[in-house]
Amino acid sequence: MKSSVRWNEVAEVGTSFALRFGGWFHRSFGRRPSLALAALTAFYFNLRNGPGRRASARYLARVATTPGGRAVLGASPGWRHVLRHFREIAICTYDRMVVYSGAIDTLKLEQDGTERIFDIARTGRGALLLGAHVGNLDLLGFVAREHHLRINIVAHFDNAERVNAFFETLGANELRLIALVPGSVRAAMEIRACIDRGEIVVVMADRTPPGVEAPVESVDFFGRAANFPLGPFLLAGVMGCPVYFALCVRNGDARYTGILRPISHGERIPRAERNQGARRMLVSYVALLEEVCERYPYQWFNFFDFWEEGG
Repeated sequence: MKSSVRWNEVAEVGTSFALRFGGWFHRSFGRRPSLALAALTAFYFNLRNGPGRRASARYLARVATTPGGRAVLGASPGWRHVLRHFREIAICTYDRMVVYSGAIDTLKLEQDGTERIFDIARTGRGALLLGAHVGNLDLLGFVAREHHLRINIVAHFDNAERVNAFFETLGANELRLIALVPGSVRAAMEIRACIDRGEIVVVMADRTPPGVEAPVESVDFFGRAANFPLGPFLLAGVMGCPVYFALCVRNGDARYTGILRPISHGERIPRAERNQGARRMLVSYVALLEEVCERYPYQWFNFFDFWEEGG
């Protein structure tokens, strides 16, 4: 997939300076001025990012062809909808800063299946959570931290050690980043060890980062074929642990809902059937992603040409 946006990649990963600055601004000026600053930031990037605007418009138009999406967006989304899409990522990024500043108690989290995480923890069995660039999954991780659940986040990220050190400064010792390095098996070994210890591993499964060579599978997504990474689902078949679709979406000011849906109960897939099993899980994952995007269309943060339609 071709990426035409860099600012949202930085927002997704975040830096210790940005997170600390956001926390300071929140503590010093409160939520309302902070949200106003987030809105101005969104407006600025909306003006500067023509390819991102066009990609957002194409995505919202596709969602609007579904009954659920049409109920939220109307029949033909326009520039106001695109601006709101940009504003949504700014708000969720701000709330990430609130979370990492230690003020998670100012946000309210409702449960929609996420209580299953605690059931998994009681059994001592590890689990794989397949997330997406939707909403604010960090919030779910910090709630799990309160219950002393070890969360391992798998990502294509160069400076994992620095981020892990930053987590430690926050007292978030239960949160840990596992870096995916192309051509290396180290991450797979670390993931296996985490699962064996009964820990939770989180993998973003809705796209492959630009410049990373990885197997993909074409699946229908809002009426058109789109390439999704197959790796997370192949990994699920190898690990033989419960697999869940996991998101945390914003449903109001300072209010989020954690969503958890089962994809696989943890059957180990024989090598000869691994690709077929991975595709089955991918199709289930994409169907769940569609369902969430219909209901919360502004919260899928992929401001690039996902369907590779050009323009």
